[in-house]
Amino acid sequence: MKYQKALFSYQEIRKNKIKTSLLVFLYVIIILVLSIAIGNYIGSIEQGLFIGLSVVVIVLPINILTSKFFIVSSTKGKPIDINNLEHLRVKNLVEGLAISAGLERTPDIYIMPTKIPNAFAGGFSPKTAYIGVTQGLLDIMSDSELEGVIAHEMSHIAQYDVLISTVSVSLFSVAIILGDFLYRISWYGSGSRRSSRKSDSDSDKSLGVIILAISILAIILSWFIRLVGNLVNLSISRKREYAADASAVRLCGYPGGLASALSKLASLSNQNKYSKKDIDQLGGENLIGLYIFNPMKSLNNLFSTHPPIEDRINKLNNMY
Repeated sequence: MKYQKALFSYQEIRKNKIKTSLLVFLYVIIILVLSIAIGNYIGSIEQGLFIGLSVVVIVLPINILTSKFFIVSSTKGKPIDINNLEHLRVKNLVEGLAISAGLERTPDIYIMPTKIPNAFAGGFSPKTAYIGVTQGLLDIMSDSELEGVIAHEMSHIAQYDVLISTVSVSLFSVAIILGDFLYRISWYGSGSRRSSRKSDSDSDKSLGVIILAISILAIILSWFIRLVGNLVNLSISRKREYAADASAVRLCGYPGGLASALSKLASLSNQNKYSKKDIDQLGGENLIGLYIFNPMKSLNNLFSTHPPIEDRINKLNNMY
């Protein structure tokens, strides 16, 4: 029975990879729909597709090349100090787990000064990956618990979750830009057409109604894209957490360390109400999905960046 539960966790990793790939593919569909909508509005689908492709070509490389600088600077992360024993503890664990995960390169390590216990992984691939650990996490975690947390982040790197996360956020930015562009041209276009029409004929009135209807649909579509894009990002984040938990157990050889760390994080979260200022120390709400633990209490699980922590702990405790 125990073996079957462990086997199921590995199958879960494979299923989550497939689902995550499908979610990223959904972004491609969203961008195509927006591009075609823009093309229909300006009179040429080819021009709309060209605009969509141009935004992708410009935004994706910029986001990818600047993401590390943005994240590290937002969290005030600093490289580890080899003269600091606490930092050396992190360094030794990261190096050992990188070898266990089969990585050719040890990820860069950054220590964030905030007292909020948390950790994240970033980068575009295992060759450019890095791990961030807060001082608050170092202060409260035992060696086995810290190993479990770092193994979780190492799993994100080994499974290329960092790539999926970076691309997903970048594609979301593209969708937002195209949605805003559609919103603006719909209002500008309908306004200019109405001002250019001075005839009161029935045909002109009908055309005005059609233009207004198209404009309203364009506005609804642009806001709908924002909602769907946000839900896609959140869904990707939630599915990645389950898979990374299971993979972390494989790296450590036992689930106790990570399960205990998550229990400690949940307990602290229940005892404390983190303010917006606290969240800003982690880089703000836009970066919360990167972390192992979301300290923000969400009223609706649909919009939560992480699955319920109690569910994650139960899965870990039943894994072996």
